[in-house]
Amino acid sequence: MATHRSTKIVVTALELATEEGEFRLPDLKERLHLPENPPSNSTIRQVLRQLEASGWLERDHPEGRIWYAGEQLDDFTK
Repeated sequence: MATHRSTKIVVTALELATEEGEFRLPDLKERLHLPENPPSNSTIRQVLRQLEASGWLERDHPEGRIWYAGEQLDDFTK
């Protein structure tokens, strides 16, 4: 079954935020395991910003590079 790259980014980011408590872009890229057609950093950041806007992820500062579980994810995992 083919999985859309954006879906893979979402699932992996939410897993990292839940399991590790925080992550950075290189952590996410390493865990994606998409060697044939990896998404660009800008694509990954766009997906992360969409998750942030929806409350699934958050950062301490707009320039921050460390992502954490947002309120939506905290509520979902309780």
